[in-house]
Order: sequence, then structure tokens, then C-alpha cells
Amino acid sequence: MKKIALIAVSLVLFLSCRKQVGGPSPNCTPSMATIAGNYKITAVSYKATPTSPEEDYLDEFLAETCQRDNLYTFKTDGTYQLADAGVVCSPPENDNGTWNLEGTTNLQIDGEPTILESFDCKIWVVANTDLLVTGDKLKLTLTRQ
Repeated sequence: MKKIALIAVSLVLFLSCRKQVGGPSPNCTPSMATIAGNYKITAVSYKATPTSPEEDYLDEFLAETCQRDNLYTFKTDGTYQLADAGVVCSPPENDNGTWNLEGTTNLQIDGEPTILESFDCKIWVVANTDLLVTGDKLKLTLTRQ
């Protein structure tokens, strides 16, 4: 009986000391270093006014099928590249530019102010306001590839 109890206690101690699968979450504080990587736009929404409902805007924003698999590469040196990946548009939509993050929410893409709404090291959500009319909001969700 003592052997069984000793084995049971040893097993409990062994299992409680094992490394957790996946481990703790990485540091996801938004910074140029944590955001840098390859992304695709996976969702787009639009609100015409602050009180109007949010509408799915993906089909309007990425109207062509060839635009939906484009790859955005954000680098730590403050540059980005847009690669017309997968199904290539005619003409190809390759592009490049600059980006900068001041603090944890003030994002600039090609000098245009953009709001970083959320970031979890895999998905980040950015928003622009007052694009078509005063008070509207366009929100893009980018997913790390």
C-alpha cells in the first residue's frame, strides 16, 4: 500500500512540474518589433456614423478576388511591402511604403494617422475615421501569416 501511495505522490509531483504546453503568452505590447511580420487582411468593417451598426465591408474594400491573398510585410525599420501574392491582379498590386508606431495606439502608415485598436501578437485591428464622411470609421483586421 505504501508503494502505491509513493508512486501516486511521485506521479503527481512529476506531472505538476512539467512544462505547460504552449507556455505563457508572449509579450504582446504593441511595438515596431512585436508587430513586424507578414500579414493578410482577413476582415474589414465600416460604420457610417458613430451610432450606426458595424457592417461587413470586405467585399467592397477588397473587391477583386486577387486582392484577398495579398501579403503585407511590416519591417522593424519602419518600412512595409505589399506583395501581390497568390492570384496576381492585372496589373500586379505590389507596393511599399513607411509605417511608424508612437506609443501603443498611434500608428502612421505612409504618414496617415491610423488608430491601433488591438493587438495580440497574431491579430491586429487598425481603424481610420472621417474617411468618406465626418464620423465614419473603417476597421481592418490583419492576421499574421
